[in-house]
Amino acid sequence: MKDHDGSVAAALAVTLFAWGLSYVWTKVALAAMGPFTLVCLRFTLASALFGLLFCVTGRRPQRLGRADRWRMFVLALLQPVGHFAFETCGLVYTTASAAALIVAAIPLAALALAACLGRQRAGAGDLARILVSAGGVSLIILGGGQGGLVGGELVGNLLMVGAVISTAGYVVLGGALVRRLDAWTVTFVQLAWGAVLFLPGCLWEIVERGWPVLDGRQMLAVAALTVLASFAAFLCYNYVLSRLSPARSALWLNAVPVVAAVGAWATLGERLGGWQLVGGAAVVMAVAMPRVVSSKFGKCRRVV
Repeated sequence: MKDHDGSVAAALAVTLFAWGLSYVWTKVALAAMGPFTLVCLRFTLASALFGLLFCVTGRRPQRLGRADRWRMFVLALLQPVGHFAFETCGLVYTTASAAALIVAAIPLAALALAACLGRQRAGAGDLARILVSAGGVSLIILGGGQGGLVGGELVGNLLMVGAVISTAGYVVLGGALVRRLDAWTVTFVQLAWGAVLFLPGCLWEIVERGWPVLDGRQMLAVAALTVLASFAAFLCYNYVLSRLSPARSALWLNAVPVVAAVGAWATLGERLGGWQLVGGAAVVMAVAMPRVVSSKFGKCRRVV
């Protein structure tokens, strides 16, 4: 099916809109509750939606053996628990725009980790992309305009690096398992584990701060995070993957930081510093640049 097919374009639009604006919605919701409360609530509601979807469609989660259940638990500590603990806590301090640009480095962070562990060969072009991306992330971290080099924004940006490392570890260590299992089952199990593992932190925050009181804007933000970012975007992106190659599908995700930056500027009044803009452009270009590998005949070919 062609890329410009209307249903694929609509699914891509929903995915980019939801994942891009999720950083903005998180910032809005964090004004009313702690990070662990927000993530626990988001994952609990999203798990319920997936359970409802299983009932409506008649599908059932794939049965997992004991070994796979333990593997899924270990992977859940990296994604979603590790990623969203770092990301949501980081968004308490940093801007939505900077957070999205740092997270955009995940594909190259995964490539670097796989190369370090000997699971994938990295050529000179890959090393160049990794170095450019790392330099771009450094500019984003150190070029913040709200907290300087010693303020809260620096802390938030460093927490976002933790989110990048967690998800890179998940991609490298869990790739084979995730590809072997049903995508709906993997997502449902991850959301359910996330809800359970974030519950103690949620209860602690409620004891310390009291039950969160949300205004209309914050309620809409939580609803959007649950229904759009955690539920609809996943279904839409899986539909895109069924119509386009994984490489071409992933290429479109480079627009997520752009959506986040525009949304944060329009709704939160955020501004990126000059060096952060340079760093963000470096990250996006390094990730979007096609891989070039050499064949055994000495010719080069592009791998997007």
